[in-house]
Amino acid sequence: MMHSQEQLIHLDSGHTIARYRIRFQDCNPRYHVHLHRLMDLAQDSDDHNCGLFDSKSEDLRARGICWILLANTVSFIGELPKAEDILIVDSWTRGTRGVRLFRENRYYRNTMDENGYFGSASSDWIFCTLDDHKPLRPPSVIDLDKIASISDDTVGNMAKIPRLASVLDNPSEDEGVVMIYQVQLGDLDTNTHLHSSHYVRLAIDAAGTYLSLDPLKEELVVDRLHIQYMNEARLYDRLLFYVTPDTEQDFLLFVEGRLADSGDIAFLVKMEYRLDKFAV
Repeated sequence: MMHSQEQLIHLDSGHTIARYRIRFQDCNPRYHVHLHRLMDLAQDSDDHNCGLFDSKSEDLRARGICWILLANTVSFIGELPKAEDILIVDSWTRGTRGVRLFRENRYYRNTMDENGYFGSASSDWIFCTLDDHKPLRPPSVIDLDKIASISDDTVGNMAKIPRLASVLDNPSEDEGVVMIYQVQLGDLDTNTHLHSSHYVRLAIDAAGTYLSLDPLKEELVVDRLHIQYMNEARLYDRLLFYVTPDTEQDFLLFVEGRLADSGDIAFLVKMEYRLDKFAV
């Protein structure tokens, strides 16, 4: 949570700078912030930035509209913040094309300079009707001149997010499933489906299960992650998780979550990682 209004700054450039204290409760056994928690905080900064063109979540919901995340990519070049560090999120929009709106992030640890910079993100979003999540074209929702006036063409992580495709051949519940999860009340967001950051949490859980990770001896460090959202998971839906290593590149995993009842793909993840080992 933000502890004072001074933690949030809107710049004339259209960027929003938000600062968050990382708590011990946000961290993994090595005291680094969980990736899904970092993505939660980044979304909060994004939402405040959307206030610059009158599209914060609370404003949209009052009009029967919501944001839906289509894809997100993150890359890290440095260590993630630890407990009691300050996560600094620089958030801005690159504007719209077709039905999509493009959001960008840069991440800093404690100081907003070259030494503090540790990662970046790019994400694709759409406006949808609140009740049935029908896509809406931006001109019917926002003032295009206003968003153009605060947009910045600078790319955070990826100018064009590519489409991911399943790497599975005829998946079944009886073979290849590394983890099964049932969506619970605590997973739901304000759109009444599995929160976007929880997909990331579960994908990392599935990767850890596949790798037989021992948290007392090693840390799963994600260097790059690309997640594509396909079909919404709702309350009590069961998700089947499949993890497939790349055949040509070491430390590259493909994680796929499927809805058990329909077999439809809920999400796809491409994850570059490393295992940092340490003495007990």
